[in-house]
Amino acid sequence: MKRLILIILFVAFVVPKLFAQNKQLIQFVDPMIGTDGHAHTFPGATLPFGMVQLSPSNDFKAWDWCSGYHYSDSILKGFAHTHISGAGLAGLGDILLMPTLGETKIIAGTEEDPESGFRSRFSHKKEEASPGYYAVVLDDYNVKVELTCSPRVGYHKYTFNTAGQANVILDPTHNIMENVQGTEIEFVSDSEVRGWKHCNGEGGDRKVYFYARFSKSFQKNGVAIDDVIKESAKKATDRKVKGFVSFDVEKGEEVLVKVALSFVSYEGAKANFDAEAQGVSFDHVLESAQDIWEEKMNKFQIETDKLSDKRNFYTAVYHSMISPNLISDVSGEYIVEGEKYHSTFDQYSNFSTWDTYRAVHPLLSIVEHDKTADFINSLSSRFTDAKVGLPVWECLGHDNVCMIGYSTVSVMSDAIMKDISGIDQQTAYDAMYAAAFNLEKHSNSYDVNGMNYYIDMDFVPAEIGSSVSKTTEYNYYDWCLSQVARKMKKLDDLHLFQQRSKGYRNLFDQHTGYLLPKLQNGKFVHVDKTKWDGLVHNYVSGNIWGYSSYVPHDMGYLIQLHGGKEKFAYWLDAIFADNSKIGGSQHVDISGFIGKYGHGDEPSHQMPYLYVHAGQAWKSQKLVREILSRFYHDHPAGLDNNDDLGQMSSWYVFGSLGFYPVCPGSNQYQIGSPAYQKASINLENGKVFSVVANHNSEKNVYIQSARLNGKEFNKAFITYDQIKNGGELVFEMGSKPNLSWGTESSDLNEMQGMKVSQAYKLHEEKQVLMPYTNDTAFSFEKSKTIQLRCGTNGAEIRYTTDGSEPDLSSKKYQRPIHVRDDVRLKAIAFKEGLKASGVLNLQYFKGLPFNPHTGYPKISVEGDKIGYGKQTGIQLIDGGFGSTTFNDGFWTGIDLHDMDVDIDLGESKEISEVKAGILIYPGAWIFNPDEVEIYVSNDQKNYRLVKTRSLEPVKDESRYVIRPSIKFPKVSCRYLKVTFKNGPIPDWHMAGGRKHWIFVDEILIN
Repeated sequence: MKRLILIILFVAFVVPKLFAQNKQLIQFVDPMIGTDGHAHTFPGATLPFGMVQLSPSNDFKAWDWCSGYHYSDSILKGFAHTHISGAGLAGLGDILLMPTLGETKIIAGTEEDPESGFRSRFSHKKEEASPGYYAVVLDDYNVKVELTCSPRVGYHKYTFNTAGQANVILDPTHNIMENVQGTEIEFVSDSEVRGWKHCNGEGGDRKVYFYARFSKSFQKNGVAIDDVIKESAKKATDRKVKGFVSFDVEKGEEVLVKVALSFVSYEGAKANFDAEAQGVSFDHVLESAQDIWEEKMNKFQIETDKLSDKRNFYTAVYHSMISPNLISDVSGEYIVEGEKYHSTFDQYSNFSTWDTYRAVHPLLSIVEHDKTADFINSLSSRFTDAKVGLPVWECLGHDNVCMIGYSTVSVMSDAIMKDISGIDQQTAYDAMYAAAFNLEKHSNSYDVNGMNYYIDMDFVPAEIGSSVSKTTEYNYYDWCLSQVARKMKKLDDLHLFQQRSKGYRNLFDQHTGYLLPKLQNGKFVHVDKTKWDGLVHNYVSGNIWGYSSYVPHDMGYLIQLHGGKEKFAYWLDAIFADNSKIGGSQHVDISGFIGKYGHGDEPSHQMPYLYVHAGQAWKSQKLVREILSRFYHDHPAGLDNNDDLGQMSSWYVFGSLGFYPVCPGSNQYQIGSPAYQKASINLENGKVFSVVANHNSEKNVYIQSARLNGKEFNKAFITYDQIKNGGELVFEMGSKPNLSWGTESSDLNEMQGMKVSQAYKLHEEKQVLMPYTNDTAFSFEKSKTIQLRCGTNGAEIRYTTDGSEPDLSSKKYQRPIHVRDDVRLKAIAFKEGLKASGVLNLQYFKGLPFNPHTGYPKISVEGDKIGYGKQTGIQLIDGGFGSTTFNDGFWTGIDLHDMDVDIDLGESKEISEVKAGILIYPGAWIFNPDEVEIYVSNDQKNYRLVKTRSLEPVKDESRYVIRPSIKFPKVSCRYLKVTFKNGPIPDWHMAGGRKHWIFVDEILIN
């Protein structure tokens, strides 16, 4: 009897304690961190890299609702099964369920009047989130909602705390900034329902299927089309179909729902259900989810006296492991770009690699080898199986190309250089090589990729938007390719990509130390750093500071261009100390400033560690600790900007561990300043790598000395092999910098890119510079004289005026060209021994130009409506013509409204034609106006309509500029009013039905 009592006591007291110890780390994870402010994380239940992200979801109200949820909310619409973590783009929000009590309401209602629909108020005081679990009480119904998940199935537990008629609304029409094109709901039995959603958005033209099983039989169920309930209908297929189920419940009764997803088929959803949800309880799944997350957290052990450190760190690890996400069914079937494929390994998507190649994937390549292999092989299969090439930004198998570059090359190269097993290296290399020559993947936000120029010139010229950012990114990716080529003994490719990786050298401005946009004619573009306008056009997010230092693979030469290590460090000092104001519209992604360093924008993430390369490692130590404390906090607004599928979080993980991968693919990590007394990485090979910081504190941020595995260690970097082999790196910390630690030139030269390579010819040493004209006014009233020049001495210019491509047989330029009508001028320059120049392509239009002496024509646009361009509207008559890029500095844009332009000619003139440049750019929601109306007046009071011109609706995603001629009988007038009428976006577009942007550049009057 005594022994039995002891056993009972052991089970009652010891076992729960052991269980608590096993779950000791997930208690520090707070999924609410990042749900406020601009971080765009979601709080709901998900698993590492899982298909399901079951989370509260609302209507998309503004940019901060990209994940479907924002902490400022006090009303919920329901709980959807897919969300993107921390992105700057909005999408998904698939298959929403909402439990209610009382009258069945099929419409969602509004946040202003939640009683008008099925929405409910809630309080954060009755909300709980932890890894794999979310709970909230819906105040309007007194229903407690609990959520958990397996990889492909979402689990709902609804506790109805009031007796009555319970309802669950099934809403496949719910979305986060997508165009829902079709939906279906079918009741399979009195406890089963299935359906699908067909939509178009950041995930492309796609379908998501679901199969749901309820723990309680329906007493009533039905479907609604366009929010009208169809009595007795068990199935409906239409653009806007919803469903509902109802049953009587007792007070405190629980109803459970299991919802399996598939992006392939009904059969896939059911198979996923059978594999993961058949016969398992909510509590069992929750327990499993917690175990899985605990195992992930246990890859890291930190010792610190501050609870906030633990919460920040383990939440950062959590956010680093949400994406990429599973897209294949248990059968191996998956969808890429609308086509079905079969895989023998798990397929993943949601690759925000422009962000995540910098820290997320380098972190995973240390602690998640099997998943990393699946990620790389998934990417390779886009080339081998789907034959669509490596994605730029892939969401659920669709490349939305919202960013720039071929950043997957970094992710793939880094894994290959680490010899992670399970990767088909030859296939991966073939895919990467093809991406480095792709001429078709153009960003929706940052202009064409410019690859055709880059291949010839090693840099993207300033005629292309974001040219500096593209150049530095491409250069780094090419260096990554060169490393894999070296490893695979592809010597010709090694030489090719090494040469291409140095193209940034063409952009270095010795007067400022910045990388500046450079035209094909050899001239730098002046960039005004006191205004955002030019910065945003030439650098992603306007980040001239991050991109001017973004040469992680060639830092030795960049430092030499600056005049040496001390001058480079001084240049960095000036950036971190520059608190000057910048006028104009700041890009939303650049934030978290220390001087002009913007931690909220990924291209700067390497900057704090560049002092290591300059031999002043103590400055990196101080900066890293400052960033950790200033921009990471353990509350909902604790992240400074978009977490971007874990990049901001992974930076924190590396930063607090004490090292960072400045150049992924090099297998080196620059040392900063460890934030904890001790941090350990439990490696998959069974070894442990630990970082110990003796005497560490908020003041003791400087490394005094170091020992690696008991031996003196003076290098300010460590290698992947040193981490992989396990061991202990011990730092002695102090409050004053040790100016000699980590500064030895011989040690610095061992870092990637610090051995200077001179073997490179600049662009102008290899190719004739493009012809140019100094006259940038491309409109004229009666005639125009055009003078051509070339910056290459002794070059010969040939040209055409009929739009045909010039060559050596074309007319030789010897004297100025005179034109009297609209003309397209093309010119090319030749010189023996050099490659021919690029082709200058200019179009001149006849039309009344702005006269700076008289100040006419004068123009005005309703300034409060102008969302892009100068508020005066002067760009509409400044003689400049916009390209196919909306942010090239020439366009005037208005969103949602008509554009009303008033023009004063200064005196009465006879006119009979108006031409206006109009941008078509569906990827940026820019469409042509439905109509253009021309009104004339002589007294500026009484206007007469002289012409209405209807424009054809846009039918596809093509990007181009139109300049329709609107002719009318000759009329004398002084004043014109040109109205560009806004209309609905076509139904095929993700924003179908919404009014759009109208972008106009130059209004010409004849």
